[in-house]
Amino acid sequence: MTYPDETNTGVPANLPLTRATNFVLNVAGAIVGGLDFQGAVTITAPNVTLRNCRISAKGWAALDIRSDGVTLENCDIDGQAAPGIRGISISGNNVSVRHSNIHNTEDGIYLTGSSNITIENNYIHDLQSQWEGPHFDGIATDGGITDVVIQGNTIVNPHGQTSAIMLSNYFGPIARVRVEGNRLLGGGYTVYSDSQFGGGAISNVSFLNNRMGKGHYGYASMNNNSPEWSGNIDDTLGTILNQ
Repeated sequence: MTYPDETNTGVPANLPLTRATNFVLNVAGAIVGGLDFQGAVTITAPNVTLRNCRISAKGWAALDIRSDGVTLENCDIDGQAAPGIRGISISGNNVSVRHSNIHNTEDGIYLTGSSNITIENNYIHDLQSQWEGPHFDGIATDGGITDVVIQGNTIVNPHGQTSAIMLSNYFGPIARVRVEGNRLLGGGYTVYSDSQFGGGAISNVSFLNNRMGKGHYGYASMNNNSPEWSGNIDDTLGTILNQ
């Protein structure tokens, strides 16, 4: 199986880009492509498609998806190692993120208050943040999400904390999250499903057929919930992992 890397994600090689001048995408149904955004982008209109674009930005998030029905494809997201930056923040519903290269961020993708999210075939790597208290996560949520598919991604956290994937109920419940067929490396634990906080229950989470490189403490940390766990293997040895 070929996992995502720099050769098959992001803006296609040799595609010319035009410098962007508008950083708030507020036209419903717009298809935006071939742009170089030197600053943070916010999507506020529904059913926007953003493809073959580069976003280099500092601040809260390089790309802030606040509306529903958004599709992101073959984009390069560079958080420039800004303190606390998320590559992509998603608070809309029915959002798809595919074939994108996300790097130099504290969190690659952060989900909040969203449902029906598909994150597939992305390369999330080189997590960096220039401040004293970062918590590095490839994909993270603190709750309030339902019906999420995380599939076929490569997520590399080069640090001894926190995770490739973090699911926590700090601010809200989590239901129906499927993590399948990814290559997940690094962090304290490689994946967390952490229901020790007061935001509500974590239910119907599954980790299926992933390759995992052991984090500093182990492969998985599950607190106060029992995700389905099947077919996960060690990235180097190919041996079956027990939760």
